[in-house]
Amino acid sequence: MVDQAVLEYTPDEDIRVHEEGAIRLLCRAFQSHENGLPEWFKNSSDAYAGINAGPDQRVVVLILSHGRGQQTSISCLDFVGMTSADIEGRFRIWADPEAAIRNGGAAAEVQGGHGNGGKCYMTQMFEDHAQLFTVRDGRANRYGVNAGSVRFGYVPNRERGRDFEVLDVDRQLDELLRALGCTLDALPDAARRALDLSRGFTLVTGQRPRGFDTGRLPVRRLTEQLQDHPQMIVTLELCRVYVLVNGAPFNADGRLELPAIPPMAGVDEPRVIPIPDTLVDASSGEEVSTTNRGALPPGSLSLRSSNVSMRWSRRGRHTVVYKAESGYIGYIPVPELDVQSAYRDRIYGECTLATLEPYKQNDRARLADAPLTRVVNQFLSEQVLAYARVFEERDRRHYNQEERTALERINDALDRWKNRFLNQMMRGMWGPGTITAPPPPPPLPVGVPARLELALGHSRAGIGVPLRPTLKFFDPDARRIRAVPFHFVSDDNNLAMVDEDLQVVNTFSPGNVRIHAETLDGRLRSNEVELEVVRVEEVRIDPQELELPVGTRHRLVAVCRLAGGEEANNVSLVWDENHPDVARVSTSGQVFGFAEGETQVYAGDDHCLSRDPAVVRVVAGDGRGPGETGRGRGYPRILISGVNQDPETDEDVNFTADDPPVAQRPEDYDRNIWWINSSAPLAKMFLDSNEYGYGSREWRMYHLERYTDVLVQIALTHGPEEQEAVSINDWILQWGFKAAEIQGAAAASLRDFIENGELPGE
Repeated sequence: MVDQAVLEYTPDEDIRVHEEGAIRLLCRAFQSHENGLPEWFKNSSDAYAGINAGPDQRVVVLILSHGRGQQTSISCLDFVGMTSADIEGRFRIWADPEAAIRNGGAAAEVQGGHGNGGKCYMTQMFEDHAQLFTVRDGRANRYGVNAGSVRFGYVPNRERGRDFEVLDVDRQLDELLRALGCTLDALPDAARRALDLSRGFTLVTGQRPRGFDTGRLPVRRLTEQLQDHPQMIVTLELCRVYVLVNGAPFNADGRLELPAIPPMAGVDEPRVIPIPDTLVDASSGEEVSTTNRGALPPGSLSLRSSNVSMRWSRRGRHTVVYKAESGYIGYIPVPELDVQSAYRDRIYGECTLATLEPYKQNDRARLADAPLTRVVNQFLSEQVLAYARVFEERDRRHYNQEERTALERINDALDRWKNRFLNQMMRGMWGPGTITAPPPPPPLPVGVPARLELALGHSRAGIGVPLRPTLKFFDPDARRIRAVPFHFVSDDNNLAMVDEDLQVVNTFSPGNVRIHAETLDGRLRSNEVELEVVRVEEVRIDPQELELPVGTRHRLVAVCRLAGGEEANNVSLVWDENHPDVARVSTSGQVFGFAEGETQVYAGDDHCLSRDPAVVRVVAGDGRGPGETGRGRGYPRILISGVNQDPETDEDVNFTADDPPVAQRPEDYDRNIWWINSSAPLAKMFLDSNEYGYGSREWRMYHLERYTDVLVQIALTHGPEEQEAVSINDWILQWGFKAAEIQGAAAASLRDFIENGELPGE
């Protein structure tokens, strides 16, 4: 045994802390109403727990006031009350590790904390001020803080705001509520009864909440965020919470309740898993005790299921909540666990483990990073995945060999047709090709322009390089509309001149030039964009050699050495290739491979051409299209879940009815794999019903429509240039136009397949 070495030193008599800096650091987690407002309710719930209040007394009221000449405010009312001793001995203390237990009460009901969250919310999220008015035992205190400050104090001063007498509690509360556009009579009956039982209250109010400049509160969003926040689970279990808006109930009775989550069919009880005494850290291989070597009790994990996906509508509850000796100490969203299963989105739970207590953080959300928390989260991931596998197996459609063979044969034939079609379509998009040029997209609506928005793809260009500016027209409501007659204007035609016929800017000599657009009637003028025309001395293309599978693309970079010796890779140049049938290059250096072979790619301007061309060899592809990183570039692989296995792991792949008809897992993006979800409602109906089946015309139509979905996605993201940012309306128009085009081509070339099942290419 090694003796512990003790350092002999003289400790400083005081610990120096920059108070305001430390407090602002503590408050970083509460810079939103979503995370701050639950802190007030948690404090009210803990106050009730501290006095062991009965169920009838535990009432908390959210009071929202806005509009109708009323100053916007957010208030929280409970019926406990504080004395000046409570304020000075508990409330005003920051970072108190015992803040939640100083009142006593049942530990299981106390949510814990360090006394920071509610005060942080008061100091950060209100433009004017925040204050509490509290009454207990016939004495009142008014205590608050101005916006931007972290130093609380009595209002208006200690003499007048501390321990002043209140003879009529009801009248005092009614007076305060009227200033908030509410009244005592407007409170729910449960709140009136709680007031009668306690004869005290605490009303916390923040004036002019940040982020709502219109003076109106997004009431529904605030209440939904409050109701769904993991921090509110215990509060809503222990207290009755009501919402009043301008003195009226938010809904029928104003009450917020913890939404019930019906379980999946046949799974009424939670799955309870004991947490082993030791867990092994996967990264280090070391064992970590979960009981502090037997000093604390073992823990357990309780997992529950939801009958629908929690990904969106129940996102706030889609967590595993941590509980320890002091009760609720934090949570982790289930999507943050390492679980790859479609059924992950239907699972939530609760992890109770006493040894996690020291890892509670200021905001009681994620636990502090440590070997114990890492192995616990690893254990959670394993158990959630195991539970998801149970549902996968239960709901999996077991196709017989005949069905699998037939579906794979159909899918393989469509996959080959898809590659041929994509090759033709991409040729047409990149220049003259083998398919008919698509008709122009649907026109934008006609309107009176109020604003012009001009943009250039490059801020630098070589000499003799044409650039095409992008100009958008918007109406007074910021909706994009059809262009009206206009022209581009250069402020120095010696450097760059506009070709009025082609509407392009041609560069002539080095220097800085400004370009703008004007309507021909002179009424409107766009923003100015600056273009630097540079003298290029040398061009080097990177990479010099590129192997590109058919159907994929890759961006070449032109590295330019400028006249001053600077190297730059953001200069617009002219690009060209010598065998366009093999591959084509865009004006930004994007190369797309069409057919096996070799081509040379050049870049330059009127004064300088790349000394060595880039050699691009287009080789046969396997359908995956590695291309660029990102959301699958090139020809995709389209497979059927439940029928095909993962091509790399040979594992079965299954989705749920909640997932889209065409789905991708995170690991499928870079591999360019798409799945037709056989569990989607229509797919399941066509495949499982005796009336239809895999050989039916209805399934063939559905199967082909899912291919169309993928092809449209490829078409909208694989043109010569990256897709510009567009509004949702523009995107929908483009999607509809492209879908119609592809459906028309598919109907023309796959008529026999649709009508009688004759596979293309066989």
